[in-house]
Amino acid sequence: MNSFLLLAIGVLIMQVILFFLIRKKKREERKNSIIEKYQIKSASDAFRLIQDPSIPEDDRKKIEALYQGKS
Repeated sequence: MNSFLLLAIGVLIMQVILFFLIRKKKREERKNSIIEKYQIKSASDAFRLIQDPSIPEDDRKKIEALYQGKS
């Protein structure tokens, strides 16, 4: 009975740790995502951003690759 309780507590602790690690990874991906950064919802949004001169060149290249389907 004692070993079962230790196993259950160990599994619970692992699940909590995994929850926070996955949450942190998703937050970082959202932060670095071009789609989230410029709220691109369609190809026309991407095309409009490609034509915008105020967008940095690195971001423009990523948006153009996304627009052409080369993700």
